[in-house]
Amino acid sequence: MRAYDEAFANLDPCTQIRLDLTVAHRWAARWNWNEGVVNHFTAVVPGHPDRFYAIPYGVHWTEVRPRDFLTVSLDGSIVEGDGEIELTSLMIHGAMHRALPRAQVILHTHQPHITAFTCLVDQSFDICNQPSLHFPGRIAYLNEYGLATESSIGGAILDAIGSRDILMMANHGVTVCGPNVSQAFDDLYMLDRACQVQLLAHASGRPLRTVAPSVITSMMDSVRAKAIQEGDQHFRALRRVLWREEPNLLE
Repeated sequence: MRAYDEAFANLDPCTQIRLDLTVAHRWAARWNWNEGVVNHFTAVVPGHPDRFYAIPYGVHWTEVRPRDFLTVSLDGSIVEGDGEIELTSLMIHGAMHRALPRAQVILHTHQPHITAFTCLVDQSFDICNQPSLHFPGRIAYLNEYGLATESSIGGAILDAIGSRDILMMANHGVTVCGPNVSQAFDDLYMLDRACQVQLLAHASGRPLRTVAPSVITSMMDSVRAKAIQEGDQHFRALRRVLWREEPNLLE
């Protein structure tokens, strides 16, 4: 295990980000989180806050490689790479990278368990299982559907997300932002688990047992600190597994 972690540490920062975005895309595809060749994961280019990495339109998540990512300016111009950026990626991610310095990484998907919640009149989920304890006070809601190809979607997203990390988008999907790939991806993973478990519980038709507000308050800080640590370890493990199983990862 150490050899893989050391190999990653010896890569330059730009290659590290490109590799981690590749790992995130490929694992997401393994878990059926992608939707054809749309949805998008992006990250700010190290040392260049006015640029971000994005997958070229038409590349499937299972085949993306670190070298495939486009370098895109915040206005949508391709600075480096072959291909074009998908329009909704620019409308959502460009606006967020431009206005939210904390959004170094942005993950947007239509994955089924989370999107199912966005199809409900009340999109919110209850704090009723362990993964859901990662999210008190961290989720915002966009309660009107709008086409992500329209320039107005960026402003609507920024108004809705405010200072929070996660945006549930009515009838659409979810957008998660974070300081690095590992934290953002682990939030997406845990949110998916929380939604999946609650959907299964609701399917029983029996009353839901939620965690008491006093318990949530008492545990919130320690759970969040532990989540950051475990998220980093989780993503390192995902990177190592993929590196072993797909040794052409850096080709």
